[in-house]
Amino acid sequence: MATMPLIRVLIATTRGPVEVQNIARENPAVRSVICVGGAFTALPVSPAYDAFVREPTGVVERMTGHPVYRTDVAAPIEAGESWQLGMFLAHAFQLSGVLAKPGDAAGKTILVTGGLGRDLKVTPVTHVAEKLARADAPDQGEGVFLYPHGSEAIADTDGWQSLPVANVRDALKICLGREAAERFLLQQPPSVGKKIASWRSRLRAPVLAGAFISILFFSAFAGFVLRLSSTDNKTQSSGGNAVGLISLSIAARDPVSGECGDLVAIPPDRNVFKGPVCFGRMSVAERGEHRMRMTIDGAFSSYVDQSRYRRELQRMTGGGGRLVLQIDFPYWVREPVSLIAETELLGMDGNPVHSERRALEVMPGGGAGY
Repeated sequence: MATMPLIRVLIATTRGPVEVQNIARENPAVRSVICVGGAFTALPVSPAYDAFVREPTGVVERMTGHPVYRTDVAAPIEAGESWQLGMFLAHAFQLSGVLAKPGDAAGKTILVTGGLGRDLKVTPVTHVAEKLARADAPDQGEGVFLYPHGSEAIADTDGWQSLPVANVRDALKICLGREAAERFLLQQPPSVGKKIASWRSRLRAPVLAGAFISILFFSAFAGFVLRLSSTDNKTQSSGGNAVGLISLSIAARDPVSGECGDLVAIPPDRNVFKGPVCFGRMSVAERGEHRMRMTIDGAFSSYVDQSRYRRELQRMTGGGGRLVLQIDFPYWVREPVSLIAETELLGMDGNPVHSERRALEVMPGGGAGY
């Protein structure tokens, strides 16, 4: 994603476009806010933005793994929901490293209006045509106006290609391109609704009755036996770090700029990382259903909500696929913390048949790298 052109995000309003200038992670002990251009005062829309970000009401934390942000915009955004789609896309671009900041040369400018539901479907808003009419043509790059599918069709104007979108997937494909959008979406946790729909569609197919169930049972049983025979041979090191299922990586944080570096693989025999860290990532590639957990623990746990530093994922993998789980570190903490990565390979009855664990002590003040 680093080689992709930058994307400028403009929230479409009836008073004119409002640029998303910057998004910064903040201490989970506070609340998310929207401010104008570095000001000290939070806009009145900030409580709604905090609910939009934070689980269990919001959708941004589910995507990024972090619960609190400060977002700076070029002008006030008023109450309502039409800012939600644009703000979600801005967070996605920030996570992908392609959000344009003031002064950056952007390859694409998107003007956005639309609400957003928990299912990431775009919801209708009012004054769509008026918002486009208030926007001048972009100074540089391609201009795209995104608005809710189902609204009255909006014609292209000078500098803007008008495209309706039904959901976040549609919007990401338009902005990032199909391949990059799918790659981004694969890193996000699956929708429970999609899982249910998938199973229902299988059960509705008449050709899957009887014979298919028998074949599935015996195939799964054979796979289960083979998996047991192979995983029984996997062992753990004396330090408690698994050498089989789990791959663990760390993205270091530059102590001066605060920028995140590239992911660095942590060998199974290493249990200490010295220096500040942006986030940790674990992955599992073995075929089957896995229950994955990542936890960060330390002295800071006594004064924050520890659930913010525990991530879980349960999902199937197969055919060369890889499950990925990521967790952010508390960037303000200077004392050592522990990162625990665990996974369980589940049998047909849902009970663990094999489990592994990686333990890593992170020393933010202990030097750079390892």
